[in-house]
Amino acid sequence: MVIVKGISLVFWLLVIPFCMGLLPVRWLSGNRRNAAVVFVAGYLVMLPLCWLVTVPCILFVKYYSFRTMVVWFTVLALITAAAGVLLFLWDWKKDSGRRSGAASWTGRKEWAGLKPAADVKGMSVEGKIEWLLFFGLVVWQLYKAFTLASFDGDDAEYVAQSLVTQQSETMYLIKPYTGGTTSLDIRHSLAVLPVWTAYIAKMSGIHATILAHSILPFLLIPLTYMVYYEIGKYLTAKNREYLPVFMVIMALLQMFGNVSIYTNETFFLTRTWQGKSVAANFVVPATVWLLLWIFDTGDGQGAAGRERQAEKGSRAGMWLLLCLTNMTAGVCTSMVAFLNVVLIAAVAFWMALTERKFSILVKAGFACVPNLVYMVLYLFLHV
Repeated sequence: MVIVKGISLVFWLLVIPFCMGLLPVRWLSGNRRNAAVVFVAGYLVMLPLCWLVTVPCILFVKYYSFRTMVVWFTVLALITAAAGVLLFLWDWKKDSGRRSGAASWTGRKEWAGLKPAADVKGMSVEGKIEWLLFFGLVVWQLYKAFTLASFDGDDAEYVAQSLVTQQSETMYLIKPYTGGTTSLDIRHSLAVLPVWTAYIAKMSGIHATILAHSILPFLLIPLTYMVYYEIGKYLTAKNREYLPVFMVIMALLQMFGNVSIYTNETFFLTRTWQGKSVAANFVVPATVWLLLWIFDTGDGQGAAGRERQAEKGSRAGMWLLLCLTNMTAGVCTSMVAFLNVVLIAAVAFWMALTERKFSILVKAGFACVPNLVYMVLYLFLHV
C-alpha cells in the first residue's frame, strides 16, 4: 500500500506536471528549453487548470462538488499531459529530420538534463565547491522542513479546509474551524490551492495534513529554487562562474530571513504549503523571471549576448507563461492576483517608454486579462 501511494505521488506531482509543461514550452526557443523550465511550466498549467475546473464546480454543483471536480480535473489533466507528450514527440520527429537550431528540441544536447550538470562541466574547482554548498543548503532546508514541521493558526483554515474537502467531498460548505455546515465561503472559494492539495491527497490516498506538512515542502522548495536558478542564469549570463554564488546567497537569505513572521522567507520554510507562501515565493519570482526574459534586449556581449540576440522576437511562449503565472496567482490568493498586475504594469510601462513601443502595453494587458476576470468575479460574488 505504501508503495502504491508513493507511485501515485510521483505520478501526480512529477510525471503529470512535467508532461503538461511540454505544451507551453513548445513556443519557447530551443535555448530556453530545459527540464527545469518544463517542470515549472507544468505547474503553471496544472494549477490554473485546477482553478478552471474547481470554481464552476463550487458555484454550480450543490452536492458532492469535490467528487465532480475530481472526475473532470482528472480527465482534463490526463488529456493535457497526453497532448504535451504527443506534440513533443511530433516536434522531436520533425526536428530530427532537419538541421538542429535555436528552435529545435534537439538543438541542445543537455536539454533532457537539469542545466546545473551542463554548467558545472568545465567550471573551476571553486565553482564546483559552491554548487555542492548550495545543494547541501537545500538538503538541510528540506531536512529541517520535514523534521521541524511548523504549525500556525492559518493551518486551521488552509490545511483543515483541504482535509474537510477530502473527507466530505464538498468544497467550502463546511466550516474548517468547527466542522459545522455553512453557506458558501465566498472569501476563500476562489483561491483553490487547498482544493488542489485535497485532490492530490485523494488521488494518492494520503491524509491531507500529512501531505501538506510532510510531503509538499519536498516539491515546493526545489520548485522555487528552479525559478531562482533561471533568474540567476539570466543575471550571470556574461560569467556563469557567478551563478553558484547567486544560488548560495539565495539559499542563505531563505535560511536567515526569519526577521519577522511576515517575511516571505519565513513563509517559505514554515508555511511552505499555504497559498500566501506559494504566491510570494513561487509566483512573484516566476513573474520576475518571465519579465526578464520577455524584455531582454539581447544587447549583451560575447556568446551569451549573441545567444540572446538570436532568440529575440521568439516571445510568444514567454507571454503565454506570464498569462499562466497570473492565473496561478489567483489559485494561491486573491491579493497577489491584484499585486501581480501592478508589477507587470509598472515594468511594461517603463519598457514601453524605453523601447517606444505601445504594443508592449497591449501585450501586457492581454496577459493580465485573467487577473481582471478574477477580480470582477470576486467583486460580483461579494455583492
